[in-house]
Amino acid sequence: MKIQWIKHPAIDKEKYDRCILDARNGTIYAMSWYLDAVASGWQLLATPDYSFVMPVLQKRKFGIPYVLQPMLCQQSGIFSPEEITKAIFEQFIKKIPAVYCILQLNPGNSFQHKDLKERPNYVLDLRPEYEEIKSRYHSNTRSDLKKRTNADLVIDSETDYVTILDLMQKHSLHYTGKILAKAKNVIEAAKEKNALLIRCVREKETMEIVAGVLFLRWKNRFYYIFPVSTAKGKEMRAMRFLIDRFIAEFAGQNYILDFEGSSIPAVARFYQNFGATLEAYPCYYKSKLPFIFRNRQK
Repeated sequence: MKIQWIKHPAIDKEKYDRCILDARNGTIYAMSWYLDAVASGWQLLATPDYSFVMPVLQKRKFGIPYVLQPMLCQQSGIFSPEEITKAIFEQFIKKIPAVYCILQLNPGNSFQHKDLKERPNYVLDLRPEYEEIKSRYHSNTRSDLKKRTNADLVIDSETDYVTILDLMQKHSLHYTGKILAKAKNVIEAAKEKNALLIRCVREKETMEIVAGVLFLRWKNRFYYIFPVSTAKGKEMRAMRFLIDRFIAEFAGQNYILDFEGSSIPAVARFYQNFGATLEAYPCYYKSKLPFIFRNRQK
């Protein structure tokens, strides 16, 4: 199989996006507009006909090429409408032009390989009816939801994304600096592509926003990607209420709610408490750094 390295200006994005859209394992993170938002100047490994593609963000430090996973991009890897075999996977991996590489792949790239380790992601199938999904909630989650009904919290789907971005900046320690800037890029691009859904929770008495999520939608998958809660929202367990109402809104339809992780046990339990199941994906790690750089790497 011929695999070529294509620099960003030479990428045929129409052919590339068609491959991602048709791929068995396509994700929103691999779409060219998403990559442009989080990893400007990304490059590509691809077959000449773009039937197999692998986006890569290669950089250099001290003249040494390295590859790291872009911020806000949970999964990358090889994508194709055709079957990705272990032999094809290994051909692409060998072509990555870097001596140091950490790359989070996708479930379609899961093989037995010495340089692969699994990472957790949790997803919830929304096809069953709401009552069936709710019956699989953890008892603590059901108990919290009984305390927070429409009597004191209400869902708002009309709030603009700028308001939620402002909440993220004020109430989240995660969204600062470069991450906040890239989050804004993604959100604005998603809005332009009609891929953005906004849901927030207001305290009914004051109509103050206490929690919000900017969901991304791609094909049949919702990505729970930009959540934020205020201190009052955390106290009121408003995010549980928001997720439950979102599930109720789309239950019985052909959708998947993708919670985007997590390796943090408490966060993983939070997702599992809604009945979400594990959908692991591999992470590829390679280091052939010269000895002089190894301590700096550590």
